[in-house]
Amino acid sequence: MVSHYEYVAPIFKNERTTFERIEKFISNDYFADCNLRGRLYRFPRAVSIKHYSSEEVSTISFNDAVQFLSSKGKQVDIGFSFGPTWTIHWFEVICEVPREWESENLVLQFDAGCEALVWDSNGKVIQGCSPDFGRIDIAIPSGQLTHKFYIEASANERNGDGDGGAIRPAKLNKFFELKKACICIFRPDIYDLLINFEILLEMAEHLPKDGLRRYEALYTANDMINQLVLFDFSSDIIQKCHEKAMKFFAQPNAPSQITLYAIGNCHIDTAWLWSFDETKRKCARSWSSVLSLMKKYPEMNFAVSQAQQLLWLSEEYPSIYEDIKDLSLDGQFIPVGGSWVEMDANIPNGESLLRQIIYGQKEFRKIFKSLSNIFWLPDTFGFCAQLPQIIKHCGMSYFVTQKMSWSLVNKFPHNSFRWIGIDGSEVLAHFPPHHYVAKITAKECLESARNFLDKGRSKIAMMLYGHGDGGGGPDEYMLKRAERLVDCDGIPKILNGTPNDFFHELEKDLPNLCTWKGELYLELHNATYTTHSILKKMNRKLESLLRDHEFLQTLLLVEEGRFTSLENAWKNVLLNQFHDILPGTCIKEVVADAVRIYNCCFDRLAVHDGSVLKMIDTVKQESSDNWFLNSCTWTRTFCHDGQLYNISPLSVFHLNSLHSVPFNYNKRLATVDENNFKLNNAFLSATFDKLGRIMNLVIYSNENSVNKTFNVINPGELANQFLVYDDVPLFWDAWDVMDYHLETKKEIAEGVSAAIVENSDFYAVIHFELKISPKSYIIQKVSLRADLPYIVFDTTVEFPVNINNSEALYEIPFGFIGRTTTKNTTWDSGKYEVCAHKWMVLSEYNRGVAILNDCKYGHSCEGNVMRLSLLRSSKSPDDEADMGDHKFSYALYPFIGQLQQPYNNTKLNIVRAAFEFNNPIRRIQNWTVGRDVTNVLSVEGDEGIFLSSIKPAEIEPNAFIIRLFESFGGAASIKLFVKHARIVSVDLCDALEQSISNIPIEMELHEESHSSEYISLEFRAFEIKTLLVRLYAV
Repeated sequence: MVSHYEYVAPIFKNERTTFERIEKFISNDYFADCNLRGRLYRFPRAVSIKHYSSEEVSTISFNDAVQFLSSKGKQVDIGFSFGPTWTIHWFEVICEVPREWESENLVLQFDAGCEALVWDSNGKVIQGCSPDFGRIDIAIPSGQLTHKFYIEASANERNGDGDGGAIRPAKLNKFFELKKACICIFRPDIYDLLINFEILLEMAEHLPKDGLRRYEALYTANDMINQLVLFDFSSDIIQKCHEKAMKFFAQPNAPSQITLYAIGNCHIDTAWLWSFDETKRKCARSWSSVLSLMKKYPEMNFAVSQAQQLLWLSEEYPSIYEDIKDLSLDGQFIPVGGSWVEMDANIPNGESLLRQIIYGQKEFRKIFKSLSNIFWLPDTFGFCAQLPQIIKHCGMSYFVTQKMSWSLVNKFPHNSFRWIGIDGSEVLAHFPPHHYVAKITAKECLESARNFLDKGRSKIAMMLYGHGDGGGGPDEYMLKRAERLVDCDGIPKILNGTPNDFFHELEKDLPNLCTWKGELYLELHNATYTTHSILKKMNRKLESLLRDHEFLQTLLLVEEGRFTSLENAWKNVLLNQFHDILPGTCIKEVVADAVRIYNCCFDRLAVHDGSVLKMIDTVKQESSDNWFLNSCTWTRTFCHDGQLYNISPLSVFHLNSLHSVPFNYNKRLATVDENNFKLNNAFLSATFDKLGRIMNLVIYSNENSVNKTFNVINPGELANQFLVYDDVPLFWDAWDVMDYHLETKKEIAEGVSAAIVENSDFYAVIHFELKISPKSYIIQKVSLRADLPYIVFDTTVEFPVNINNSEALYEIPFGFIGRTTTKNTTWDSGKYEVCAHKWMVLSEYNRGVAILNDCKYGHSCEGNVMRLSLLRSSKSPDDEADMGDHKFSYALYPFIGQLQQPYNNTKLNIVRAAFEFNNPIRRIQNWTVGRDVTNVLSVEGDEGIFLSSIKPAEIEPNAFIIRLFESFGGAASIKLFVKHARIVSVDLCDALEQSISNIPIEMELHEESHSSEYISLEFRAFEIKTLLVRLYAV
C-alpha cells in the first residue's frame, strides 16, 4: 500500500480546469458543503440574544446599556430587523458552551449587517465587527461554559449608506437585519491552509505567464487538493499540505527584488459619509481590533494619525486609549502626521496649516512623549507649493501621500523624490505605488513593483495595508499573508518595518533621487475649491478673526500679564479643515455639524475675555466703545461715521486719539448716461451696461509727476460677466469639475433692474439684478470709495483684460506661485481650475489687473480671460449642496507698476490690498485695558515682510510669538523694534516654539539722547520666521 507521504498525483495539462478547481475548492459560494472553506467552522449553535434601543438619545453608555438590556431588553432572533439609519442598538448575547467543546477553538459569529463594537461582561472593549470585509468572529476564551457579550451596533455600513452602496446621500430610512449569531468550532489549521491556497492561486494568476514559478504555484496547489481529498482532510495531511506550501513560499528572491515596507493603517475619515459621532465609534472599533491582533502578532506595526481622533478616544473609550499609549512605548502603535486632522492642503491659510501641526504635535507629545517626524496625508486632494517649508518649520523631514496617483491626465513621474518648496526648503517625499488600503495580496505586491517609478534609483517602497476610509484597519488575513511573503521567489519582499525605518533606508538613496519643485497639483477633485461655499466663507472669516483676537490677547499679556487661550477655538476650526469637510465633499449631516461648530466659534469669540471684536458698521456708535484695533505692520485708513481715520500699526486706539483724514474728491462718484452707468474717482473710471458688465475701465497714474492712463478692458470685450456652465463630472460629483464644462458657457443676459442707490463724493453704489432662472436671481452691489483704487462687487465671472502674459500669479499660503495661461501641454491644460486664496494677478511690464475676493478659492486664467468660480450645484453626496442665499464680495483692482508696488501713493500693494479686503479694521467693545496701546512693536524695512500672527506662546507662560514671512518673492530685511519695557529677549525658533538661536537686541541712537532697541532680520524669498519673545514676569 502507498503511504500518503509518498503519493504523487498525476498532473493534467489543462490550465483552465486546474485554476477553476482551486477556485472552487476554497469558494464561499460553490460546493461549500464539501470543499475546504466549508470545513472552517463546524457545528454552529444558537445563542440567546436581547436587544435594546432608545428613540430619545443617540448614544448610550456601556453601563446604561447593560441596565436597560436587563430591565427593558427584548428577546430577538435571527432575521430581526432594526434601524433606521444612524441609530444605535445594543445587543446582549449569551453563549452556552457544551462541555465536550471545552478544549476546542471557539468563536462567536455575529453579523448584524452593519458595524458593531463588542464588549465583554466586565465592560472592556474587545474588538469591532465589520461584516463587509468578514470581521464577524469573536474569540470565546476558554475556562468557562457560559459567556456574555455586549454588542453596540450602529445602523450604518462601514463606508456610508448611499443608495446601492454608492457615494450618494444617505438613505435615512434604511433598516438592517440580524443575519448571523451563533457559536461554532473554528479550525485554525484550515484557516492557515485557505490562506496558502489563496496566495498560490494569486501567484499562478498574476506572475508572468511564461514563468516557471507561476506553474509551480498552480501545480503545488493542485497537488495539495489531491492529497487532502485522497486522505479525507485528516489533521496530519492538513499539516503536511501546510508545510508543503510554506516550503514553496520560503524559496528566496534574488537580491535585486524590490522590498515593500508593510505598514498597517486604517485611514479613518474624521467625517465624510458619516457624522463625527460615528467616527468616534469607528476609532474604537478599528483600534480595538488592532490591539487584539497585536497580542497575537508582536511583529505587527500600525501607523496612527490625527490627534483629534486620539483625543476623542481618550474621552469616549479611555481603556483603548491607555492600551494604545502602552503599545506606543513598544514601538507597535506609531504616531505619524503630527497634525490635528488629515486636512485639506489647498484652502486653509498658512497659519492654519502650521496650527494643524502645532496642536497635533502638542497632543502627540502628551500621549506618546514624542513627536512625529513624518507628515502624513494619504488622501488629501493636492498640496500647495509652500508645504515643504511648513513641514520643515515644524521640525519634520518626511512626507507621505498616495493621492497623486489619482491624477486624471498626467501620471506623476515619481514615487520617491525630493520635494522643494517655493522658498527652497526640501523634504524627502514618498508616494506608495499602490493604495493606502492594501490587503497584501500577491497581486497588490506585484502591482506595487510594476508601478514603482524610481527603479534604478531605489528599490524600496511602502505598502500601507488595512481597511480604510471608513476604518477597519488590518485583519488577520493580511498579517498571515505578510508572514508567507517575507521573501518568496517571484513576489516583492515584505518587511514589517516602521515609517521611520523606511525613510532612514531611503535616505541612503538620496543622491540618486529626482527633485520636484512647486505644487503637487492633483488633476482631479478641483471642484473642491468651490463646493459648499458656506464652509469656505466661514473658514476664511474665522481665520481672520482669530488672528485679530490673538493679537488682542498678546496685548493683554504684555500690558496686564494675563491672557485667555484660543486653543479650543482653533481646534474647532482645524477640525472642519478635514479633507472631506472644508472641500465640501461630505453628506449634508456633516455640513450641518460643521456650520454649527463654526457658529459656536463665532459666538465664543464674540464674548471672549470680555473684549468683543466687531465689524465697525455692526455696532451701535457709543463713545465708550470707540476703541479700534490695527493688527498690521502698516498704517491703515478706515471709515467711521462718515469720516476717514488713520490708525498706526500694531496698536489699539480710542477714536478721540485719532485725527480724521481729509479726502479731496469733491464730486459725486456715480453718474448715469442713457443705459450706461459710470463710477469715477481720482484713480479710475469705469463704465457699466445695464447688466452690470464692465464696458470700459480706465486707470490713472501720476507717479513722479508723469500722467499715465491705461484701459484695462480690450475694446469690444466685456468684464464682470455672469456665466452658467453645465457641470456633470465623470463620477465624483462634489469633487470634480471637468474641462469640458468650459464648452457649455451660457451668459446670463436677462436684466431685471439697474439703478444708482447711493451717491456722494465719498461713496457710491450701483444696484444690478439679473434673472438666472424662474426661481433664481443675482443681486449685485457695485461700489466705489473715493480713497480706494479698486471697485468692489458684493456678490462664473469672466474678466477679459487688456494684458498679455503666459503666466498668471495666484496667492497661496505664505506666498504666491505662477501658473500658465496657455494650453501648450497636457500639464498646462490639466490646470483649467486652480486654487488661490485672496488674490490672482495677470500682469505685464509696469501694469496689471488683480481680482481680490473675500471667500472664494476656485480660479482660472486662459489667455487674457480671468475667471473666479462662485458657486456649484453638486447633488452627491449632498443633494442640497449650495442651495439657498449666498453673499460674497470680490474686487477688480487694476494697477500701474508691479504687484509689489503701492499704486498712486495709496500705500496699498496687491498683497496688502487683498489683506485689507479680507480683514477690516475692527472695533473693540469692552476694552478692559482702558487706554491706547501703541508701545509693543514696530517694523521698519522691506514692505514684503508680512505678519502672519502675534500670539501668546503655547509653552512658556511669559512669552509671545511673532510669525513673519516674505510675501513678494525676493530677499528682504527688516528691523523689528521691541518697544515695551517688559521685553527681555528674542529667540529664533521653529513653529513648535523650540528655540534655535538667540537674536541679539541692538541699540539705535536718536537725537536728544533717545534710543530704540531692535532686532535685525534677513529673509530669503517666501521664508517663514517664528520668533519667541520673552517677557519679565509681572
